[in-house]
Amino acid sequence: MTAKPFFYDITLRDANQALANPWNKEEKEVVFRQLLKLGVQGVEVGFPIASEMDFESCQNLAEVTAKLASQGDKAAANVVISALARAKTVDIQKAWDAVKEAPKPRIHVFLAMSPLSMEHVLQMEPMEVRKQAIEAVVFAKSLVGEKGDVEFSPEHFGDCNENFDFVLESLKQIAQAGATTINLPNTVERYRPMLFVDMVRKVVEALPKNITVSVHCHNDLGMATATTVESYFAGSAQMECALNGLGERSGNTNMFEVAVALHNCGVEMDMNLNEIYETALLTSKWAKVPIYSKAPLIGIEAIAHRSGIHQDGASKTKNMKKGAYRPIDYSLIGRNENDILTFTSQSGKTAVYEILNHNGYPVDLDEAAELQPVLKEISESEGELSDSRILEIFKEKCCNLNGRVIFRTIDVIPEENRFVFKFQKDGAAQEESISAEGPIEAALLLSRKIGLPVELNSYKQSVVSDADKLWAGRALSEITLSANGKTIVGRGVSSDTLVANMRAIFGGINKLYR
Repeated sequence: MTAKPFFYDITLRDANQALANPWNKEEKEVVFRQLLKLGVQGVEVGFPIASEMDFESCQNLAEVTAKLASQGDKAAANVVISALARAKTVDIQKAWDAVKEAPKPRIHVFLAMSPLSMEHVLQMEPMEVRKQAIEAVVFAKSLVGEKGDVEFSPEHFGDCNENFDFVLESLKQIAQAGATTINLPNTVERYRPMLFVDMVRKVVEALPKNITVSVHCHNDLGMATATTVESYFAGSAQMECALNGLGERSGNTNMFEVAVALHNCGVEMDMNLNEIYETALLTSKWAKVPIYSKAPLIGIEAIAHRSGIHQDGASKTKNMKKGAYRPIDYSLIGRNENDILTFTSQSGKTAVYEILNHNGYPVDLDEAAELQPVLKEISESEGELSDSRILEIFKEKCCNLNGRVIFRTIDVIPEENRFVFKFQKDGAAQEESISAEGPIEAALLLSRKIGLPVELNSYKQSVVSDADKLWAGRALSEITLSANGKTIVGRGVSSDTLVANMRAIFGGINKLYR
């Protein structure tokens, strides 16, 4: 392909007519202005003959575009403003009256040409249909003159395999009559994409090179994006798409999926991809149609990873533009995070590591590996664990995981500089009295006495931030210890700073002497 993709948005017409509560004039203008920010090249603003409200909406958007263009808005000056019309004089005149003030107006005429539709819906002979289509295009061209252009759609083109030669000859004559864009609708998706794509390729090869071939695919079988993308590579330069894939039945082609797929294939395009995510969220709000949680690119869970293998790959490639389990760097579409790791019974140590570090508790993978089986067991009964639940379990268990020693209490006798420890070692309850200048020194002396000596490298104590509502205001001790050539960080949390210190030291001993 040498032509840049021409994104022709059909949200305000095809998608809008499928909403339970179609947009009024003011609401359509809000959506339209967002389309200009997105940078689409064409907008089908409505079906003016459908109602007076729709006519007024179309007319308003044409006038808004003209006003913005006069103020120097390049997007408005270059965007094609199109209105849909049946192949009837009254429809075509109404469409022209609605959009004629736009800098680049278009009349989009359609008439079904599939055998099923001609016989059972239109109840017309094929040659009658061809004649009506040609006459409609001639009339539309007489209205738009040199200012605008005419698009023609043989509705249900996807069902025209049986009479393809008739349709192809009709399209040639329709192009000669003045249509410069021939749109090929897969009005109802019935078959595999490549059958439709092959038909598109044949039309592209048969029509003059100055004719733009377009595709308009519905998503009845869930393949509209694939069909549209492959049609582009078969020669279709215009893609008729809708925001969030909104439209009749299962919807129209999702514009965002097509744009990103083409981007990943190295296709240059004139679209502001960084506006995609915001546009998707706004469209969902305006249309009152929730975004499916697993929707590609824009679903809340499109960036979620739960299995251990996927989490490991996501973690190892999180700072790369191409992730192990990620189609893009999501900043491309204005989404500010690439991967979300949550914990279930299927998750591994990587999820623990990422979640704790993300929440301000720097642990290493060995520490995360100790906590993982504990979380796994809890998750098997509770389901997916929230970050706050994981933090709660971490702070309860961080000094006792697989530990040889478990701290219970410490009694201080200040006048004697003596500290009495009650703890459990290798399953047996013990009590030891240690004389020292302070509790940390006493704990280090105790470690030697019980045969698990450690050296103190550094000590830090802070207050848990208010952001952590569960533990806000409590002391967090982080004590770096070493033994046998290995260095670790022991951590402890408590409302009592002395207890937090002891939990940190005992936790460190456990890590060094598993």
